[in-house]
Amino acid sequence: MKLIDLSHPLEHGQQTFPFDPKLSIVPHGNTRTLKYNITQISMSTHQGTHLDAMYHFIDEGKTLDAMPLDWFYGPARIIRIPKQAGDEVTLEDFQAFEEYLTEGARIIYQTDWYKHFGSDNFFTEFPSMTLEAAEYLASRKLRMIGMDTPTPGQAFYEIHHALLGVEMVIVETLTNLDALPDTFTFIGFPLNIKGRDGSPIRAVAAVD
Repeated sequence: MKLIDLSHPLEHGQQTFPFDPKLSIVPHGNTRTLKYNITQISMSTHQGTHLDAMYHFIDEGKTLDAMPLDWFYGPARIIRIPKQAGDEVTLEDFQAFEEYLTEGARIIYQTDWYKHFGSDNFFTEFPSMTLEAAEYLASRKLRMIGMDTPTPGQAFYEIHHALLGVEMVIVETLTNLDALPDTFTFIGFPLNIKGRDGSPIRAVAAVD
């Protein structure tokens, strides 16, 4: 079995959406001051490669600690939808893969935007899922939709409500998708943060 890392490393000062908390990773003590190394981290629950709980947009939705563990682990498939800056990810793009978009499926779509991680336009010009496409995915009742963009689309409020409203796990800001075969086992457990809305994850693909 081969393991493929699908997560961006967390680094001090890493980019975020404009209104999100900034990532701070600073030494708190070291082997000279405390006789051990320890680090203080401050960040958003949606920093870097992460997943969204239903509560992220829906007050009565499931929080991280209420989501079953098997939602974060299992067979998955990648679908490749290459896009450029500012492009839309449309209903027709997903309908081309309709045979895989079955109830309970875990799907990751690759636009290649992960290759722009760290660039000035990563959070502003990413390929954007349309609301029509999001509503279609919701109708298919997937278990998980993952992507290499920082959020599904510019209409983030409506799209998140469509997807999270059917209790679909949303995994954002994945990387290394070129290394994936069509099918694999997805592993991406969040921190067990009681009552909260999301968590960074170490997303991994297990390939036979």
